[in-house]
Amino acid sequence: MKSAGLWAVLVIPRLYVGVMEELLTIDQREQRFVAAETLVSQIRAQQMEDLEVLDRAQVATGDGSRSLSEWVSTRLDMSRDSAKSLVRTVRRTVDRSDLRDALASGEVSFDRVEALSKISEDVGLLSHLDVGGVYREASRRTRLTAEDEIKTAEANHLFLQYTLDATWARIQGGLDGLSASLVDKTLTEMADAQPDLPDGTPGDRSWRKATALVELCTSGGGEDAPPAQVTVFVDAREASDSNGESGVMLEAGPKVGVQALEAILCDATTEVTVNGADGIPMVYGRGARTAPPALKRAVIRRGGGVCEADGCNSRYRLEAHHETPWSQGGSTDPDDLIALCWFHHHIVIHQRGFQIYRHPDHGRLRFRRPRPRAKPDDPPG
Repeated sequence: MKSAGLWAVLVIPRLYVGVMEELLTIDQREQRFVAAETLVSQIRAQQMEDLEVLDRAQVATGDGSRSLSEWVSTRLDMSRDSAKSLVRTVRRTVDRSDLRDALASGEVSFDRVEALSKISEDVGLLSHLDVGGVYREASRRTRLTAEDEIKTAEANHLFLQYTLDATWARIQGGLDGLSASLVDKTLTEMADAQPDLPDGTPGDRSWRKATALVELCTSGGGEDAPPAQVTVFVDAREASDSNGESGVMLEAGPKVGVQALEAILCDATTEVTVNGADGIPMVYGRGARTAPPALKRAVIRRGGGVCEADGCNSRYRLEAHHETPWSQGGSTDPDDLIALCWFHHHIVIHQRGFQIYRHPDHGRLRFRRPRPRAKPDDPPG
């Protein structure tokens, strides 16, 4: 009867969409919203009962799946992680009728049952805790053997999944608890230390942590350690027609644009191969440091050993930057080089596209926001 009543609350208004929906108050919509989750719990409980039977019948093996999780993921069109969660909870609650009954009645959510199923002893429903608190309690009570630690360490993995156009990549993977804590603490501290952008915006936390990861990966080896050589392949016709916005690829496959290319040419050992219209390599660029260590040290010393950006006193990872971009004829001469910290050099200029200039009154280095790019149909200027 309870389920029938909930179905009435949820379904009947849909029969009168034109009228009934407009008459619902905010409180009624909230009640319907909560009632829907009760139905979700009841339906999930039924699925768990069925899945237990299907597991014993080994339907996954019969259908050619490698595991029950894979079979569930396919049949229910859900993510592999969600399928694993469902399968684990089913198997952990085979002898936990109290949890199954609470779910079937709609009293608790599936997430709470999943968290409670991780606790071997009967602790009730822990209603005084939210779901996050139940997970923390389950974590506190879970025993982690030496074998478990070895398994979690062996499961550490990390890989980059590039988009089809190779202009962006998603990082995926997993770490054991200790490693994850160290990585998170390091990136959080580095993210908190990142300065605001010149326009005063700090960037959201996830962007700052991603920036911190890149900074961490480029800061090893000491100040005078040579950077890794970057091989750039340029399709002459493509690059010429698009002003460098297409036709430029790195050796490992990723595609880069004008700003990334400027960053590479500014402070890296580069080897450039230019292909003609017929695809035949026509120019082999030589590997060359744009700012040798001795010159870089001289430029940094001239700037007082700090970042030359107005208002920045950072001494961390100072780099030599061409005031006139190297690709636009800038020379590797002291007069054309300035010392900037990693953040102002790579993030502000080369990633965010801020333009550097000298203030006409006092000559200090300032930044201005990049001008909005003109659309292809817009007239120049």
